[in-house]
Amino acid sequence: MTETFGGRPLVLIGTGGLARGLAYALATLARTPLRLVVAGRTPERAAEVCYVTTTRAALTGAPVVAEPVPVDLTGDLTADLSGDLVSTLAGLNPAGVVLAASTQSPWEATHAPSAWTSLVRSAGFGLTLPFQADFAVRTGRAVAEACPDAWFVNACFPDAVNPVLSALDVPVLCGIGNVNLLAASLRGALRLGADEHLAVLAHHAHLHAQPEEARAWVGGEPVAGVGGLLAAQRSTTRSELNHVTGLAAARVLLGVLAGEEQRVSLPGPLGLPGGYPVRLTGSRLELDLPAGLSREEAVAFNQRSAARDGVIVENDTISFTSDLTEIPKFPVHELDRVRLELDQLRTRLRDRHPSEHPHA
Repeated sequence: MTETFGGRPLVLIGTGGLARGLAYALATLARTPLRLVVAGRTPERAAEVCYVTTTRAALTGAPVVAEPVPVDLTGDLTADLSGDLVSTLAGLNPAGVVLAASTQSPWEATHAPSAWTSLVRSAGFGLTLPFQADFAVRTGRAVAEACPDAWFVNACFPDAVNPVLSALDVPVLCGIGNVNLLAASLRGALRLGADEHLAVLAHHAHLHAQPEEARAWVGGEPVAGVGGLLAAQRSTTRSELNHVTGLAAARVLLGVLAGEEQRVSLPGPLGLPGGYPVRLTGSRLELDLPAGLSREEAVAFNQRSAARDGVIVENDTISFTSDLTEIPKFPVHELDRVRLELDQLRTRLRDRHPSEHPHA
C-alpha cells in the first residue's frame, strides 16, 4: 500500500461542505491510485473527512487513501501565516493544491443572521471579496514558493478572486464551482450524453436568476430558456448543491492529474472574471469559446454580471458597485487594508439585528 500510494499527493485545504463533497466524490470516481491530503485547522475535522473518504473508497473499490495534516490559516488577520503552509507543502511536494476555505462562511446568513449578513445580501456577495481572497493569496504564494511546478485551484469566489490573484502575480490554474455547477445542472436538465459538448458562459451571480441570463451552447448551437433549465438548481439548498459541485470538481481534478484533455466550463481561468468554456490538457488551459463569441465579448458579459454581484476587478483595481458601501474603488495591493477595515465593520454589525440594514 505504501508503494502504491507513494506518488505526489493532491492537497485539499478545507473541511467544510464543499471540501467534503469534493473528497467524497474523489473516493467514488478515482480509477488510478490517489493520495489525498486533507489540510484543516481542526485536526478532528480533517481526520473525519479522511475517515469517510478512505472508507468510501474501500467500499467502492476506488484506489484512494486520505490523510489529515494540521494547517491553520486563521488567527490574527494582520499576520502573515503562510510560513507554516510553505513548510508543509514543501514536505508533501504535491502535484496540485485545492483551496476550499475562507474567512467568510457561506452559512453565516443561515446560522447567524445579523446586520452584517443583511448588508452582504443587499450589497451583493462581492462585498466579501477581501475575505474570500485572504487565504487564496496566502495559499497561492505558498504553493509558488514551496512547489513551483504544482498547480493551484481556488474554490473561494474564483470569479472575482482569481483576477485579484492574477493582478498580484499569484499563479492560479482556475477555480471550481459556479459556472461548473451551472454546466452540470444544464447537462442534467438537457439530458445530454457524455459525448455531447456543452459550453457555458456564466458568472457566480448566475447561481441566482439575473436580468441577463447565463449563456449556453450544445454542439456550438445556442441553448434557449437557460433560466428555466436552471430553476431546479436555484431552488436547491446550498448543502445539497455541494454534492453536485464536489462531483463536478472531482471529475475536473482527476482529469488534470491524469493529463487528459477536457472541454469544460470553469470559473476564473487565466485570471479572467467570471466563468468560461475552456480546454484543459493536463494543467495546460486555454479558452474554448463558441464560434462567433470573442474573448472581449465574453469578458464584457461577465463584467456586467460582476457589477450585479457587487464587485468588479479590472486591471489592478477593485470596485464595489453597491451604493450601500462608502468604500471607494481601490488598487489591488491595498486589499489587506480594506480587508481589515471590513473586518472591523463586520465585527460591529454581527452584534446588530438584521432588520437594522446598516450602510458601510
